[in-house]
Amino acid sequence: MHALSLALLCSFQVRYHAAAAAATQLCGILDQRSALVGDRLYFSSGNYTFNDNLPSHSTSSLYVLPLDKVIDVSGPIPLSELETSPLPSQELAGGMGPISGGAGGTYLFDHTALYAYGGIIGGDANGTENGLWTYNTTNETWGLTIVEGGGLSYGEATEGVWAIDPSQSLSFYTGGWTIAYNNTNNGLVKFDSSDPAKPQWNFVTALSGDMQGPNMLKGSMQFVRKGQAGILVAFGGYNTTQRGTQFGPGWDWDQRPFDEIFVYDIFSNVWYLVEATGDLPPLRTEFCSGVSAAADDSSFQITIHGDQFYTTKLDDTYVLTLPAFEWIKVRVANNPDGGAGRNRHKCSMWQDSQMIVAGGGPEESEYCNMSYPPIKVLDTSNYVWQTHFEPDHEAYSVPGVVRRVIGGSSKGGSTVTSPKRGWKDPALGEIFSHTLARDTYVYPDTPNTSTTGEPASTPTPEPDTQSKTGAIAGGVVGGVVGLALIAAGVWWFLVRPRQRRRSAEGDQDGSSAYRDKPELPSDGATRADELDSRDIVTQLPTKTDTAELEDHRYAAELAAAMQGVQSPVELEAEQNRRVPGRPV
Repeated sequence: MHALSLALLCSFQVRYHAAAAAATQLCGILDQRSALVGDRLYFSSGNYTFNDNLPSHSTSSLYVLPLDKVIDVSGPIPLSELETSPLPSQELAGGMGPISGGAGGTYLFDHTALYAYGGIIGGDANGTENGLWTYNTTNETWGLTIVEGGGLSYGEATEGVWAIDPSQSLSFYTGGWTIAYNNTNNGLVKFDSSDPAKPQWNFVTALSGDMQGPNMLKGSMQFVRKGQAGILVAFGGYNTTQRGTQFGPGWDWDQRPFDEIFVYDIFSNVWYLVEATGDLPPLRTEFCSGVSAAADDSSFQITIHGDQFYTTKLDDTYVLTLPAFEWIKVRVANNPDGGAGRNRHKCSMWQDSQMIVAGGGPEESEYCNMSYPPIKVLDTSNYVWQTHFEPDHEAYSVPGVVRRVIGGSSKGGSTVTSPKRGWKDPALGEIFSHTLARDTYVYPDTPNTSTTGEPASTPTPEPDTQSKTGAIAGGVVGGVVGLALIAAGVWWFLVRPRQRRRSAEGDQDGSSAYRDKPELPSDGATRADELDSRDIVTQLPTKTDTAELEDHRYAAELAAAMQGVQSPVELEAEQNRRVPGRPV
């Protein structure tokens, strides 16, 4: 009986210690809200797995992955690579919500701030209808920003589509479970944060045409620098316009075919439907996408990866090239997923050439999978999955598989300027004849005030003026003392022995005249106490006699005695090294 009790106790302790294991690696991310701002990838909400022997769970942290260095993405991400800070409200943690598929919401953002939109569960879902939780990426602080224009936060909105234009501080959101859903709330939320003190939003409905938005659930939308103010390109997901028959009882919506491409012209406030051709991707939802532009902006490539078709997770990759509106199936190499597939992930494009795929997984809830990386990186110039993210990666070049369709070279020069069947509406031809300039914003250096997975070192405080003054005064006093020591050494080892010898010589010949002479000529010659210690030997009399040899011996003794005695310049440098925060 005692043996059984002991065994049960040991078993409990083993399980307890396993569950309480300290996490050191991030293994999985699912349904997170994320944003790439400057050289930092931000993500929060959703569900996470770590190497702590716990199943997937939500956290109350904002995670930041600095992208200013090479990062190994072949496996789990060490927590030491991440910076973390607490979320301002537990309602932002997200995780498994009332809607299966998660409630991560998204981040609307510009060059200096993140705005948490949607995916809020609980009291804050209604309590922040006129405001958004805002994270200042410059000083790394949270605040609740009141937004002018009415209650458009739709706190519980999830699984819609969004697109961002940081250069104009504009964000767009539509679709999902609350906006343009089942023919209700048709339109588009347009959020303008160009004035961070007074951001505003409005609900935009099209000025002309039959469409008020794509009515899209779990699809994707991207901002593209065409037209006079840019365009939005949306595709995939579910069609919530009307009840469908694809899945039978239990699910009302059919998946949208990929020959339907929705284009919204921001300048004219008009939606268009463009027919795409080529290697149409199979029907899918819960995938992600990113945009790359040719060096001359003659073509734009929207790469999509991962998806869910029925209950199957796929790991294939396609690219939609514009303005040809041609789909191209891409055969990628070195996919680390091993055919397991990936869905419910997020994509961010780094300088057109590296698509960062963060999160997603083959299962909705699992423990740490060491062989399934939480973040992977696709080189969009050759469609090869990389083992490392490289901030100084080669500039984007149009892949050969795309050039075979649109012509031109790796730098651009596309010869295809319209869809294969032409523009259904001539206005689209005019829109695609304009291209916006690239974003040239220079991001300031962001201070690291967050915590990491490793103990943070205590920063050395910058010395105040009083400290600096004391250090300088100490250096000066030390220099004066050094000079006094040098002069005393010269007198003790050189002058004093010579005086004693000459006094003795005068006593021997009965003359005191030699003793009465000045030690050195008084015609402006350098005094002994002004001699530089480095010139002691060279400034001695050139007459070679016994006394001179003795002087050389004393000079050698002086040099030995002066070892370790610092000059005023050296003393001041030493004091500077001792001042806290002073560069060495």
